[in-house]
Amino acid sequence: MEKQETALRHHSSILMYHHISSDTPRSTSTDAETFTQHLDLLDKLGFQVWSLEKIADHLKANKPFPDKVAALTFDDAYISVYKTAMPIMQARKLPFTIFVNATPVNQGNKLFMSWDQLRDARKKGATIANHGLEHDHMIRQQAGESDEAWLARMKHQITENQRQLEQQLGTSEKNPLPKLFAYPYGEFNPQLEALLAERGYLAFGQQSGPASGFTSLQGIPRYAANGIYANPKTLRTKLLALPFPVIAEEPRSGVLGADQRSPVLMLTLAKGDYRLDQLRCYGPAGEVLKVDSQPQADGSVTLRVATQKTLPAGRHRYNCTAPHRTESRWFWYSRQWMLPKTDGRWYRS
Repeated sequence: MEKQETALRHHSSILMYHHISSDTPRSTSTDAETFTQHLDLLDKLGFQVWSLEKIADHLKANKPFPDKVAALTFDDAYISVYKTAMPIMQARKLPFTIFVNATPVNQGNKLFMSWDQLRDARKKGATIANHGLEHDHMIRQQAGESDEAWLARMKHQITENQRQLEQQLGTSEKNPLPKLFAYPYGEFNPQLEALLAERGYLAFGQQSGPASGFTSLQGIPRYAANGIYANPKTLRTKLLALPFPVIAEEPRSGVLGADQRSPVLMLTLAKGDYRLDQLRCYGPAGEVLKVDSQPQADGSVTLRVATQKTLPAGRHRYNCTAPHRTESRWFWYSRQWMLPKTDGRWYRS
């Protein structure tokens, strides 16, 4: 119970950005004015902004956090992060993390930062971390590819990208590159989690929710803060959210087969301060999902969360929330589903 309470109350909110611009695709962009409003909001709410390395160290050691801790992360190393976001954060002396794919940087693509700019960002306090060699859908197997060949290709995506980052950034024993990994598109499965765990990485998805002792160290959630998720009002609720005390969940993988278009989620929650009678789960289109609860003898509760819809191919989420019994805060949990486009083996489940 002590570990559960520690994990519940000592957590962090990790924000995920891509472009910081008003001239890039809206779904992955946050304009400079809104980004500044996010930073103002963190300050107004009394948040400490920590480096992702510091948060990772606390999660690994199950060390207590202050109540309000956040981190700023940027996927893909877009040039707008260097030109627009960095000066804003530097003026406030805020740490941040950039997840990098080496291939587009090597190609000199003008949408992305150069190695010189990444080296400069690191000198100015940025954490540079691994996003895979290319921005691939890592859970997809190629036509005719065996499980063994797929796994070998994934190892290469991770280890070769780390090698190039270390080589280009001039790391040393005293100044190493942290083993932090962000899944492209937020797509992962248990095999990728195991692969990264074996190599000592903490890994981050794109499913929403607080990072805590109740989340896998290779499946740490982040809150998207771009596109439709950039609204400061809704972001406030997420920043203040608490993690549900999830002690079991099925299925283990969010990757589904072609015959699993109406996924059923089973969650077991430890006893906590969430209002079970007001717990609601929502589907991909915001529809209310059917939730059946079964109290257990130890005070925990098992939830069966189901949709009445047949989901199309692509990525989908179930989001579950419930108010705190006494505080003006919400508990939050999100599960991402990934469905294939065809009846063939599009995903490695």
